Amino acid sequence: MAWHHGLLRPPALAALAALFVLATAAAHVQSRALRVLLWLALAGLSAALAMHRVPGFHNPVLLDGVRWSAGARPFTQHLNFDKGSVGLALLVLLAPAGQSSGRRVGLPTAAIALATVAWVLGLAWWLGMVRPDFKWSLALALFLPVNLLLTCVAEEAMFRLLVQDALAGRAGGSASAGRTVLAVLLSSALFGLAHLAGGPRMAMLAGLTGLGAALAYAMTGRLGPAVLVHFAVNAVHALAFTYPALAGR
Repeated sequence: MAWHHGLLRPPALAALAALFVLATAAAHVQSRALRVLLWLALAGLSAALAMHRVPGFHNPVLLDGVRWSAGARPFTQHLNFDKGSVGLALLVLLAPAGQSSGRRVGLPTAAIALATVAWVLGLAWWLGMVRPDFKWSLALALFLPVNLLLTCVAEEAMFRLLVQDALAGRAGGSASAGRTVLAVLLSSALFGLAHLAGGPRMAMLAGLTGLGAALAYAMTGRLGPAVLVHFAVNAVHALAFTYPALAGR
């Protein structure tokens, strides 16, 4: 369907095929050296797709230059087929299945989500980047599911299943409490750096959001709680505060 509607061209199809092959191989290979090589290739391709560096994709504009709040920056949202495909491939092929079935995940996830929303948006308000602004519109109804599926799932799949798991040594069976803590902190810092284009304050707030998501993943062993923490911040931000930020901030 994407090909028929002109969203994909041959380079994009080749990249997507490579993405699914690499993710499949990385999930099943036994050799440590080969696993590292596959991880590097998979991480590099995933990053290139997420940053829209691979040719052959046409990502249509969903929202173009909307302003939901007085004094807010204009906001544009694309339907990013390339970034969304990364989330799909990693979620299907690398997400841990059933390893945490005995853990209680609802209460820890809710607590971490509430704390993350409070510290991230409270700090953004204190810094003067946003202000309270409760709102609803058709544009927001379009924005939220796209943000969940094509942003939150994709980014959490990359930073939890590729970065955090690798730093924690989970894939090689060498995970320990110390490595888990290090993985939480480093993956959060890298998540913040990935948003540095928005400025140092935006990168700091993204890092704090990443910290909440990383904690949820470490505590539950599931990707879903990390996605929910990330989406909770984005959804409350969009529905109850200036989005994306006040102009000039």
